[in-house]
Amino acid sequence: MVRRRCEKLKEEDTMRKWISMCCLVIALLAVGSIKADAAEAPVLALGADLTEDQKAIVFSEMGITAEQAASYQTVYITNDMEHQYLDEALGASVVGTRSLSSVLLIPQESGSGLSVETHNISYCTISMYRNALLTAGVADAKVIVAAPSSISGTAALIGAVKAYEAYSGEPVTDEALEVATDELVLTGDLMDELNNLDPDQVSDMIAYLKQEIAERGLDDPEELENLVRQVAVEMEISLTDQQVSNIVDLLLKLGNLDIDANQLISQAKELYSRLESMGIELDGEKVGNFITRFVSSIWDLIQSFLSE
Repeated sequence: MVRRRCEKLKEEDTMRKWISMCCLVIALLAVGSIKADAAEAPVLALGADLTEDQKAIVFSEMGITAEQAASYQTVYITNDMEHQYLDEALGASVVGTRSLSSVLLIPQESGSGLSVETHNISYCTISMYRNALLTAGVADAKVIVAAPSSISGTAALIGAVKAYEAYSGEPVTDEALEVATDELVLTGDLMDELNNLDPDQVSDMIAYLKQEIAERGLDDPEELENLVRQVAVEMEISLTDQQVSNIVDLLLKLGNLDIDANQLISQAKELYSRLESMGIELDGEKVGNFITRFVSSIWDLIQSFLSE
């Protein structure tokens, strides 16, 4: 009799634990659902010097109406802000006197990755923007960069980062933005100097080197120089000693940001797939899969809970 009662109490206790665990799992999934719902509100970053006519052109390029734009959270990028972040890398004369480039940031569900499209941008490529934005910490978003007429687009990096800050509520550090700017400028300089190459080839090289830094934690200048030269040979890119030195300087700055290697790959899957198709392998064990890790951690939690 006592034994049966003990067994019954044990069964009831187990049932209570299972009910509690189911509630926990539902709550965790609900959090993910809430985040997905919250990812529906776009954010606009507009050049503060745009005229009304120019805004109309920008909205048209972005594929939105003025009424839609009015309903979005909007931040304005001033020329002073552009000078603050870009003068050191580009020079005041290059930055200019008017802020015109604009950005529409459309948040996506977790794991969707970072995508970029451009309109009336003559200098910065999609891969340049994406690499730099990943460095700044932007994730799971569609970024549309547009201008009323053809411009270089370097200042749009500031707009994209400020739009992401407004959406996420988390500030991007000045250091991260500075390094992202340096990356954008250096990549552009290399594209100009190596004009016999496909522009994306240069971006791919920087992306791969950044991945190596994130995974291996390299911080020795000599090791970094050897890595740069090795990757350049593998990708059939001929670099001068000065170009190698400039890339090493950037990698040292990137190393200080403690960039997440898994996030780089998850946010730019096709870019890193292209690298692997070129015979440049990435560390698959470190990449992992979010769903697999999530289910595994839930199962571990369940087992731990039931064993108490």
